Amino acid sequence: MYSVCKTTHPATGIEHSITCNFFNRSEKSLVVAGANVIRVLRLIPDVDPNKKKPKNINTPPKMKMECLATYTLYGNVMSMQSVSLAGSQRDALLLSFRDAKLSVVEYDLDTHDLKTLSLHYFEEEEIRGGWTQHTHIPIIRVDPEGRCAVMLVYGRQLVVLPFRRETILEDGDILAEDPSTSGPQSKAPVLASYMIILKEVEEKMDNIIDIQFLHGYYEPTLLILYEPVKTFSGRIAVRRDTCAMVAISLNIQQRVHPVIWSVSNLPMDCTQALAVRKPLGGTLIFAINSLIYLNQSVPPYGISLNSVTDVSTSFPLKLQENVKMTLEGAQASFISNDRLVLSLKNGELYVLTLHADSMRSVRSFHFEKAAASVLTTCTCVYADNYLFLGSRLGNSLLLKFTEKKTIEGYKPPTIDLTQPPLKKRRMDTLGDWMASDVADIRDLDELEVYGSEAQTSIQLTSYSFEVCDSLLNVGPCGNISMGEPAFLSEEFSNNTDPDVELVTTSGYGKNGALCVLQRSVRPQVVTTFELTGITDMWIVTGRETVQDESQEPTHAFLTLSVKT
Repeated sequence: MYSVCKTTHPATGIEHSITCNFFNRSEKSLVVAGANVIRVLRLIPDVDPNKKKPKNINTPPKMKMECLATYTLYGNVMSMQSVSLAGSQRDALLLSFRDAKLSVVEYDLDTHDLKTLSLHYFEEEEIRGGWTQHTHIPIIRVDPEGRCAVMLVYGRQLVVLPFRRETILEDGDILAEDPSTSGPQSKAPVLASYMIILKEVEEKMDNIIDIQFLHGYYEPTLLILYEPVKTFSGRIAVRRDTCAMVAISLNIQQRVHPVIWSVSNLPMDCTQALAVRKPLGGTLIFAINSLIYLNQSVPPYGISLNSVTDVSTSFPLKLQENVKMTLEGAQASFISNDRLVLSLKNGELYVLTLHADSMRSVRSFHFEKAAASVLTTCTCVYADNYLFLGSRLGNSLLLKFTEKKTIEGYKPPTIDLTQPPLKKRRMDTLGDWMASDVADIRDLDELEVYGSEAQTSIQLTSYSFEVCDSLLNVGPCGNISMGEPAFLSEEFSNNTDPDVELVTTSGYGKNGALCVLQRSVRPQVVTTFELTGITDMWIVTGRETVQDESQEPTHAFLTLSVKT
């Protein structure tokens, strides 16, 4: 069975992490995946039972992670999302595998294992389009309302996976199913999937960078970030700002998908998109050297993160003072409606705050360096004040973030690079209807409608991060050396199978370490004696004194059953 390859140790790196109701609706679980291994974790108090807590201290206990289940799959997980299906008591997991496979699985209470709800395979020759090998990752995205999910296959096509929804009427009755979906599969939580060819939606749509579902739309609305014609740093003098985005509305019943919003001429180094929650809505476009906020109802707002944007893009950007960074390889997760945590490629953690005006238009960003951590591959918020940082280059960490203090009177330090330094005042003879900038409007009634450009003081919340727990990672391994253990009990020295250790160099950069791997648990034997005729044994727990009830019971007695 293992003539080609045998896995002696499961993968310890983390590549995907989500929070969902994996076991039931009453408890949230942290689901992490790395290679072909899925682990389900929960948080429990890290309290020493033998240590008494002072009565006058009401601080919550420190939490730690507890692994409840581990599942080994038959393929590496490329993408993972969760969804709440109709009629189910728990959330289901959507897993994608190479080249274009999709599985919908759920926890089975009877077998304590994963139960397959739906399998989807999109590797036919007509779908491949002539490709024999490709590097596109099958990305899965789920609608925030749980109406459908999409998977990007071969970088050019979208697979739509509709979910059955139960509509509850005012009198509490459930609306009847759609006649078009009636039949033996009408009660299935996952309906029949179908495919969208992106070239038919938008002729120039190619080289998909990222896809995200937007918040606050009546129908599922998918944002697609793409690059119609590729370029690179050596051709910015000829071709720049080649990225674009479109938002398509998914009408699942009629299978009609119109483009409702589009923005072109985005910087060429765009890497990912992140949907912003309500009430702000819109999306954040992450580029290597800039950060842009886009919303269908307001003009775009972007900032420059370093001086490279002076020659690499013509997109109107504002200079963010006191910030010099790049967003290449950055991971982000929202901790509130207008705040998110950024994990950069060097391990630094920043808290990004979106400042909006009364019209819910983002006017400025604020970056605050909070901590330095591991090099992350994924981030996930657990509960209200815990952040999980998954890494495949070091140990994955569980952080607790708390509010420190409020900074009052802050004004965002931005410089407008789209206007000349000395802008002349408009002539008084021109009416406010001629003003192209909000700052030129002098009529108070008009300002009530359009808002003022004057910077007002903003209250900022500072955060502190504390490491609560970690998941050990022994990879990626570099050099490996084999040798005998330094300390070995005499009871194991005469074994025919030699007991050896592996010493590996693992990690990367500041997360590097030496790992010593043993084949099994190696006990330090205190004493040995021979007992003949023993058929069974068990241990008895008890306290040292009857009066001391605060002490946890310990293993005090060993009971042996002797054959008579």
